[in-house]
Amino acid sequence: MKSNLFKYSMLTVGIVTAMGITTVNAATPTGGTSGSFNVTNKATASYTVAGNTTSQTAESNVVTVNVSETGSFSLISTVVDNTPNDDFGRDRSINAQANSTVDFTHTLTNGGNVNDTYTVNITNASGDNFDYNIASSVIKYQKVNAAGINVGEVKDLNGGTIALAPGEKALITITARADTKRVADTNGILTVTAESTYLKSKPSNTTATTYTATNTDNALTKTPLYAITKSATTNLGNKNLDLNNANAYVDYTITVKNEGNIDGTAISISDDLPSGLVAIAAGQDNYIEPTVAASNGSVAGTAVISNSDKTITVAGQNIKVGETITVIFRAKKADSATSTSSSFVNYAVVRDNTKDDDTANTPDIIDRSDNGLTPGGPTESTYEDPAKPLVGADNNNNATVETTNQRRAIAITPGANKEVALVTPVTNNEVSNTYTYTITNNGNDITEAAGTGNNANAVKLSIKPTATKSPGIIDDPNISITRVYVDANDNGKFDTGETELTGVNGIYDLNAATPLVNGTRTGLAPKAFVKIGVQVASTGQGSNNPNSTTDNVNNIGNFETLTVAVQPNGAVNGTAAPTSTASNPLSTTSTTTLQGINLMKYQIGADCDANPSVAANAWSTDPVKAKADQCVFYKLEAKNTFTDINRVVNNLIVSDTLDSKLTYQANSFSASPTATSQTLGQLITVTFASIAANTTANVIFAAKPSQTGTNSTNP
Repeated sequence: MKSNLFKYSMLTVGIVTAMGITTVNAATPTGGTSGSFNVTNKATASYTVAGNTTSQTAESNVVTVNVSETGSFSLISTVVDNTPNDDFGRDRSINAQANSTVDFTHTLTNGGNVNDTYTVNITNASGDNFDYNIASSVIKYQKVNAAGINVGEVKDLNGGTIALAPGEKALITITARADTKRVADTNGILTVTAESTYLKSKPSNTTATTYTATNTDNALTKTPLYAITKSATTNLGNKNLDLNNANAYVDYTITVKNEGNIDGTAISISDDLPSGLVAIAAGQDNYIEPTVAASNGSVAGTAVISNSDKTITVAGQNIKVGETITVIFRAKKADSATSTSSSFVNYAVVRDNTKDDDTANTPDIIDRSDNGLTPGGPTESTYEDPAKPLVGADNNNNATVETTNQRRAIAITPGANKEVALVTPVTNNEVSNTYTYTITNNGNDITEAAGTGNNANAVKLSIKPTATKSPGIIDDPNISITRVYVDANDNGKFDTGETELTGVNGIYDLNAATPLVNGTRTGLAPKAFVKIGVQVASTGQGSNNPNSTTDNVNNIGNFETLTVAVQPNGAVNGTAAPTSTASNPLSTTSTTTLQGINLMKYQIGADCDANPSVAANAWSTDPVKAKADQCVFYKLEAKNTFTDINRVVNNLIVSDTLDSKLTYQANSFSASPTATSQTLGQLITVTFASIAANTTANVIFAAKPSQTGTNSTNP
């Protein structure tokens, strides 16, 4: 019996230990509840007694264990970086680019003594600056046992639950995604909750706070912001670059300060020189080695001049918050630089990929020293706070170089298009159609057209026809240049004492048109001008008679375009010849169009008492049929083809002589506008005082064929 009692005691101890009555205090925040239930147990035995093969049984007394049941858990935000806390809890850094992500980490611990299942949810908090895309955010967890050993692999939680045994933990990583771009220092708050299935099932837990633990996560937008300042100083100690001085140079200084809230890494600082400048390379006169300096301990990069000497680049430069990188280099004028066709304004550009810091080849920040932005591309202003306009502000005000002394620009005034009569009279060497052009030297410190012939400072003047009404033909034989001269008094006439220019194949020397001092042509000084007159004569005809052998050409509407072009021969004192620009054009055109009275005759065969206006659309220039007892109605149409309202045709006389086989019909005459006089009969003469431009004078009358006339036909 003693032996049996000993075994019972040991069994009872074993049962109590297995029930785990010890309690555990969980960390805050937590939920908890407890309960109890009884576990009863008894022992049985079977045996045989020596000398007796019959199986014997024994049954112990019943023992009862009261089991205590505890549900408790905690959800704790954990730190994965060294960022400080803020008012919302644990700060994280999130990149300013759209679709950037941030990892929030939490530890979920089952601190009770029962198996439990937890539902974890995330929501956007109110009162912050931006939201996360909950649908595209990812939640993963790693289960860890009480001994700190991982249980299984990392799993996706999205849409599921986490089951934990007593003492187990789940290390949760929430990768939250922000869809939109953000400015620096803006924050997004995420609310994370864990709900206990066990605690929620207890009738006493009637509110969510009794079975839900809550954490609040915050991410602060981190991005570098670059304040770029560019300045220039020439060898003259100012911002004036003398393009004629072969030793002239410009020293440029670029400073880049990181005024953001995170270090910049592997940024690119570059300067693309404008068309008028090139960097001074090693071995060239006035060369200095480009320098790079960092103000706060970052390793200074190396400034590299491109093979074309057009770009200076510092690649892979790190720049701490508040640090300034200073780049200094020297440039000179390009060989082809001119003050009119070249640019002397250039900008420093910083490029940075704030996510992929290994390279700036695909930047999300492109910042220029004048706050200039790349249209449609990534720009720093996307991340700047409008409420802090001075943060990241750029300044290029002192980087513009102005050229001094020699600047070349020649301009010719626009030509005029004119309508002229078919025949332009030439009386006493005067022509009624003259074009006047003003040629002005708009340059600085250079006299134009001072040379002659093929000298470098010679300026030619080309005056040539270039187009006519007929495609492929550039010279109309009925329109011609009769004189080119200097219209000194600007009256549109060639006067005694004025200089007539002579040229070869339409090319004239502009020097011959410049002032004559002591027997020498002085050329055109800056701001000086000369007026060139070009007289154009016309010898056109206006016949619509296809059967005429002497007068069968109608030149009305024919035109000839004259191109007048100033042609600088080459460089003057090292300054290249000017090119044509909108403000200083080197060429212009004038078009001469022949106009006058275009006379047409139409006819209708009809009964003599018919009103021809009824069949106005039947007027024809083709042969018509008429019976001997009918009449032929005629319409004479004289149109003034000028479109210029000032070109009125005066004293227009329209005449028609009837064939002897026709007899004029009295009372058949009409005219519009009203004629000032008319003679009617076999000879019809109608006079109009004036016909306005683009207006037609009409004369209508009838004649009856003779009964024996051979022009009579059967219908």
